[in-house]
Amino acid sequence: MADVAGKVARLAICSNVVTPVADRQMLNCTITNLVGIPSADRRAGNNPLWIAFGEMGVQSFLGDLITLTEEDIMNLEVRPTRAVPYPAPIPIIWKHKTVIAVATYQHYAQLKGASINMRLFPVELYNHF
Repeated sequence: MADVAGKVARLAICSNVVTPVADRQMLNCTITNLVGIPSADRRAGNNPLWIAFGEMGVQSFLGDLITLTEEDIMNLEVRPTRAVPYPAPIPIIWKHKTVIAVATYQHYAQLKGASINMRLFPVELYNHF
């Protein structure tokens, strides 16, 4: 991880207008690449973090996820239903990694002075952060 400054300099910047599709892709890429939850789990609909996001209305990165506070993320839980009265808890590591992903985005976006395209964010920079 010798060239952190070089990686920061090469971060992809979002255009002035981010489409809803691109914003959803940024959420999917962030959770898949940085938090470590496979996309197949999201598509299967059985991942507790994705279920909690759905219940909260989190569908995009810039429009939804980065507006959550650390406390909001750490308090995420899946609501019980009649069909699933005792839903699986969200592993604390996923919550922590999500908080770190938001903080990482905010830090590097401030360094760049612009919104960063999280679809192309290098995992090495996340790990360095």
